[in-house]
Amino acid sequence: MKLLFFLYFCLLSIRVESLRLIAIGHRQSIDASVTYETWFNQFNRTDLYDLKSHDSTIIVFGESTGFTAAFIGTRGQHARTQSGTIQDALLSLMQSYEKQMTSYLIKYPNISMINALELSLSDVMWRSFNQTFSSLSRSLNATIVSATIGPRLMRSTDPKDIEFYGDPDLYPNQTEVYLPLTKEIYNTAHVYAPNGSLIASRDKCHLTPAEIELLQLVPGKLEDNRVIEPNNLCIAICIDAFYSNVLSYLDSQNCTILIQPSFNAQMWAANVSATSAIWQPSDWAYGPLGLFKKTQNIQFSINPMVTGNLFSDMIVDGQSTINQRSSKENQSQNKTSDLYIGLDWIDVQDIDQFQTLVMSKWARDDPRDGNLTKSERRQLLHQYAQELAPNSKSTNENKYADTVIWTDVII
Repeated sequence: MKLLFFLYFCLLSIRVESLRLIAIGHRQSIDASVTYETWFNQFNRTDLYDLKSHDSTIIVFGESTGFTAAFIGTRGQHARTQSGTIQDALLSLMQSYEKQMTSYLIKYPNISMINALELSLSDVMWRSFNQTFSSLSRSLNATIVSATIGPRLMRSTDPKDIEFYGDPDLYPNQTEVYLPLTKEIYNTAHVYAPNGSLIASRDKCHLTPAEIELLQLVPGKLEDNRVIEPNNLCIAICIDAFYSNVLSYLDSQNCTILIQPSFNAQMWAANVSATSAIWQPSDWAYGPLGLFKKTQNIQFSINPMVTGNLFSDMIVDGQSTINQRSSKENQSQNKTSDLYIGLDWIDVQDIDQFQTLVMSKWARDDPRDGNLTKSERRQLLHQYAQELAPNSKSTNENKYADTVIWTDVII
């Protein structure tokens, strides 16, 4: 009897919690950036309200979700409507923000034109981003993770600051303006609590060539990437989850749930590059799936991937997943997990210790059940990816998947 009481109290002392994990494969659109309201409405999705739960809920959006906020309002109108490249769009924004850029170029003589623009966009981008995800976290009673680019910020109520740096579309009702504290621009994931408060921000440590050369971002410091309570969340933005130094550091802090917001600016159903024979989804698997093999404590990974063409030279695509750690024995018995398009189990046999709990659909199904070879399947999928691409003139142009995936887990 004493033994039974002892076991009973031991069980009570074990912390068990049910969590609902949700990943948003958001199809982005410049058309949603007309006003602050239209920008908010694209994220205020009815399918998220259908998933409201009494259990604790974590909702994760993709990387650079806040980027399109740069085009909000009359100052972004020409950039929204032009059909050129991302550089054309940024040049258009520079004309609209010329006086603010000039002030930052004077304040920071050594900064580039693109950094001056990014500093000038601080108010419109942070205002829309912060209002949107703070409001959604309260409405959905959920912890929300979303990412954007920008500097460290301060809030000013000085009328002169508001007049010079504020949004003319809000005049004369704007009572505050968000200003940069420093000249550095980061790629940052922000975490909002269910009460709407901003509780954590984590910077991307390893930047892509486009982030370095085009956007001229600054990498975050690894030592600042601490685990976030509750639930021992940790964040590795996009390619950070492929780097052992990031994974080791997060794992050493007993991270339980790794959040990987992603923005894959490449065609999904294609090889990694024109000179590579590696299929893009096969390469991607080494991030959200392969991280379990490289760590000991991480139990779940959430990898939402943004989709959609923004400009004539910008393709963003991928498949969102929620995954968990699995033993080699369980994995060998369970071959029913979803796989990225164009993959078979043989392609991930060296990435063990994972199980995909749920995966988003791609824009079309992988014809695995037919009599096609893997090469033939990939050729069909690649053909469809070309139809999705900008200026394809196909009826399928920009018809990428827009998805919400979710699962309930026990931690």
